Amino acid sequence: MKTNNHNGRQKLTLILLLSLVIIVFLLLPKMVSEPWIAEPNQTNSPESLATAVAPSTAAEKTKYRQDAQRLLADIISLRDDLSTKAINLWAALGFEQSLLTIEKGDQQYGNGNYLQSITSYQRALDELSALSLQAVTTLDAAKQASFVAIESASSESDIITASNNASLAMAIDPQDPKVQLLAQRAKRLPELIALLEDANQFAQEGDFEKAKSLYKQALTIDPVHIKTQSALTSTTQLIINNKFSNLMSAGFFALDKQQFFEARLKFSEAQALFPNELSAERALNQVDGQESQKLVDDKMFFANQFESNEEWQKALTIYDELLATDATLITAKVRRISVSVRASLNNQIEEILKAPLSLSATNVFQTGQQVLADAQNIPDAGQVLLRQIKQLETVLAASQIPVKVTVQSDGLTEVIIYRIGNLNRFKETSVLLKPGNYVAVGKRKGYRDVRSRFIVGNQSVIDPVIVICIDVISSST
Repeated sequence: MKTNNHNGRQKLTLILLLSLVIIVFLLLPKMVSEPWIAEPNQTNSPESLATAVAPSTAAEKTKYRQDAQRLLADIISLRDDLSTKAINLWAALGFEQSLLTIEKGDQQYGNGNYLQSITSYQRALDELSALSLQAVTTLDAAKQASFVAIESASSESDIITASNNASLAMAIDPQDPKVQLLAQRAKRLPELIALLEDANQFAQEGDFEKAKSLYKQALTIDPVHIKTQSALTSTTQLIINNKFSNLMSAGFFALDKQQFFEARLKFSEAQALFPNELSAERALNQVDGQESQKLVDDKMFFANQFESNEEWQKALTIYDELLATDATLITAKVRRISVSVRASLNNQIEEILKAPLSLSATNVFQTGQQVLADAQNIPDAGQVLLRQIKQLETVLAASQIPVKVTVQSDGLTEVIIYRIGNLNRFKETSVLLKPGNYVAVGKRKGYRDVRSRFIVGNQSVIDPVIVICIDVISSST
């Protein structure tokens, strides 16, 4: 029993202590939000309490407190930012001084001396701003020093300088892509220097192929190393001089045989070796010129063949292709004029022959007559045109011969044939129609109109055309 009572008292004591801690944390900040300042002889009378702090003074203190809080917010932002930039490596003393100034301002603020805390906070903010600018210059200097040492790549001191400055830059801004690249390059600098030393030795001995191979290997370690790139370029230049001359000779040999693909391949390889060498560019232009001329000659030959075969549209297509490539081809221009006339005439004749029923329209028939006249006026007509003229004459003549067409109805339906006229009502009648496409329409009061399409060819229509309205329109419709 004594043990249980003892434990109960301990639990009660612990609960009371925790309650006291909570009260202190919750109420104490409110109780000391303003410093308590009292004159030695000040009384607690209602009159003295009313005049202890004037409203203007309270407002002024509130404003100072708010200004101090705004400054403190900026200070915290700068302080936290600098803390992420490894400031202890490059400005530890200055940063420590700024923290002391902030601490001084905190004490003044805690004592209710808001105006004094503003002065301290402003000084701390200025100091931190200066350190923020210093971070930028320090980072730039470290990046530059590391870059110069990497590009030098000639001694142990370069390795140390590049590594130390790359590490400092990474500590300040590890997210900077340029800093990350410098760190990677500095890490592999010892391997790069070893390869460059071997490559330079081979180059001095005249073994340029081995030197070139090592320079390429060095560039796999650091692809952007300027010194290595320059060494590789100069070594390659020495190797390819003879190769350039051999390629140029082989290119001209192929060109003389009109082997344009082979010639262009050799000259292109030579130009790749010496991009700024004008002789290779001129040789390629010469290949283009001779190949273009041969292409023109070949196309002109085929165009003449098409003309001889009266395939005017094919010949016209070739001339258009040639002129699209070179509008100064006089021969192609002259030939195109006559060929385009014949191609147009040929197309017109073929269109009529493909759709002879369209000649039932007066304007189409007149066009056909004009086309026939134009064809008959062509001098030295070839076999194809003569055949077309004969076919066109036959089609034109047949289009004007009426064909007897029987139309049946019920005597109650009014029948109309478009382009012919109203036939009125009948049970059966006959009309003479030229070959063509027709539409007959039937109308009857109280019935739906009917429509019948029919074709009249060169022979009499076997089945009659029936036009009868049979669908009654209901009264509710």
